[in-house]
Amino acid sequence: MAKELSELFEVKISSDQYTNTNDGLNKAFNRLILKLSGSRDPKLLWKIGNTKLKKIDYVSSYSIIQEDGLQQLVVRFNDETLIPALMEINLPLIGYNRPVILLLINLDAGESEPIYLAFVKNDQQLEEDLRAELRSISLERGVHLELPELDLIDKNLLSKPNVLFSPSQFIQNKFYNDSFIPLKISRVGINQWSIDGFFKSPAPMRENEIADFLAENLQRFLDKLLEVEPLAIGASGDRLILSVKGLGSFDDFKKTEEELGRIFAIKSKTYRFFDKTSIDFDLHLFYSASSLLKELRGSSSFIIKNYDAPNSTLYLELIN
Repeated sequence: MAKELSELFEVKISSDQYTNTNDGLNKAFNRLILKLSGSRDPKLLWKIGNTKLKKIDYVSSYSIIQEDGLQQLVVRFNDETLIPALMEINLPLIGYNRPVILLLINLDAGESEPIYLAFVKNDQQLEEDLRAELRSISLERGVHLELPELDLIDKNLLSKPNVLFSPSQFIQNKFYNDSFIPLKISRVGINQWSIDGFFKSPAPMRENEIADFLAENLQRFLDKLLEVEPLAIGASGDRLILSVKGLGSFDDFKKTEEELGRIFAIKSKTYRFFDKTSIDFDLHLFYSASSLLKELRGSSSFIIKNYDAPNSTLYLELIN
């Protein structure tokens, strides 16, 4: 199933990354914008600065905690007041439902049987470094970066060489994902490693460079995956018909209304048609139809059945 990010409006900052509480709250706001917009473009922060938006006004609470031996500032923001303010200045937002990116990382050190990386702590430094990068980027960008939890049957299948069996296809089909990234990290010499698959290293690298290489390429991938393209100056957002099927009760109608109300891409909507099992809306979007499709990609309430671009009609099915 798709997932909603439970801590979307919460930001943690280590004590060594801010000078005082006010500085920490401002930096937390900037990091929140990175999560909400999906963009690392500093122009977004300049745009907010030009509007004289008071960042601290949108803080709902903050506290100091100890986590993994580090003191951290935990800041929670009020989404009910912040989201309308960001929409008012046409800041691109990617919504509550976030894509699940599944990584299948095969590690072959050449000393024993290759393994598949999992979120299970051990004393192998390379594995810990890779897991730490995935956790950090997941929190920073507000996406789900996941490693498959393999059972004994999975491990047996993946360990047996078979030209007719594709480990990547097997894992991609078994575990929910919006994007799939297969990688093979292999030792090719004395402290020389290569990466092949979705990302490819141009030359052998040292072991302590692998996690940085993965992080850099993953960040670039997320830049493209999450980007919401702004409209040309003076242009208006797209208009389209949204048809939702699969309703079976009044509760389903309320669920549909509630879920559409949480989609940032929708500027306004009006009823077009409804009956016992379906409802159609006329939508006006903040940006293009692609921004709506990206936001719905991670939805746990709707399945995209078809997008008829020539007729500007999007067909969804409600998940019951």
